[in-house]
Amino acid sequence: MNPAICVVMFALGVPLGFLGFAGVALISGLLILVFQIPVHLAYGTALGSVFATVVLGGWSHYREGNVDRLVATEIALIGTLGAYAGGTLALATSASLLKLLTGAVLLLNALVMYLQLRDPRFHKMESGIAPSSRDPWRESPGYLGIGIVTGFMSGFLGIGAVPWVQTGLLMLKRIDLNKVIGTALFGVILTSLSGAIRFAQGGQLDIGILASVVLGMSSGSYLGAKLTNRAPIWLVHAGMVATPLIGAIMLIVAPVPE
Repeated sequence: MNPAICVVMFALGVPLGFLGFAGVALISGLLILVFQIPVHLAYGTALGSVFATVVLGGWSHYREGNVDRLVATEIALIGTLGAYAGGTLALATSASLLKLLTGAVLLLNALVMYLQLRDPRFHKMESGIAPSSRDPWRESPGYLGIGIVTGFMSGFLGIGAVPWVQTGLLMLKRIDLNKVIGTALFGVILTSLSGAIRFAQGGQLDIGILASVVLGMSSGSYLGAKLTNRAPIWLVHAGMVATPLIGAIMLIVAPVPE
């Protein structure tokens, strides 16, 4: 256990819990920039911490009936394969290149979120009028596509797949909004586990660091969630753009630890 990592992750977990974000990119960025954790080890740790987080959140949404089980299963199963393949490629990629690629994708993530928030269609869906999927089996190729792409990105770049899965479900398949968050969260449980396992197989997951991150993030997120029942919508929107943007900046400017 590393007390300093616990404290920093607790401080990060409070606002993320308040806003309902996982903040995987911020976890990786802080581990690399502040604690000089090697890039691959930071990525493996971040994916492991995501698994610990989404298990609880995903199960909670499942019990509340906010999970489309068929869609989540398809995303989870194919996403597991994508994450494992992505982790394999990440282990074979140099730390400096991997860090820059992740930063670039996070910048793209921030831009996509910004443009999405300015799209009137998003605000209609956000209000709860997104149409349901009428034939989930017929639309399986779309769900499988979301799973394999987001799973690979998660394993390769060590970033959270939840925002990308949510975007895909909203903009491509447009399932009921009340199930988008729960389905995305539940669907990436196996994805994050698969990526973490692949990094662990490559010797890039430290149990002590992982425990420090999980303890700090979990307690901070729990406290943050208790501070408010609902964050102001403008703050949530700002966080959707700022979270990947800040993570990208940290990864791009951080020197590669020896």
